[in-house]
Amino acid sequence: MKKVCILFAFLLCSATVADAFVFTYAPTCARCKSIGARYCGYGTLRTKGVSCDGQTTINSCADCKRRLGRCSSSFITECFL
Repeated sequence: MKKVCILFAFLLCSATVADAFVFTYAPTCARCKSIGARYCGYGTLRTKGVSCDGQTTINSCADCKRRLGRCSSSFITECFL
């Protein structure tokens, strides 16, 4: 029973951390830097844009929409600025 409780607690914590992580994409590296991204990853500009790696400003779909972005949330959460 103790192992089940520990496993359940671990799963709850993992889900909370996963919900707070949003993959963010922008049309330019400068736009990524404006939201606090450390690096600009590569991406295809026609589909997603460049990835804003290390950003901490956008943590949910609500944050994305406040920045006038489009949010997609399924298994992973993505924000397109």
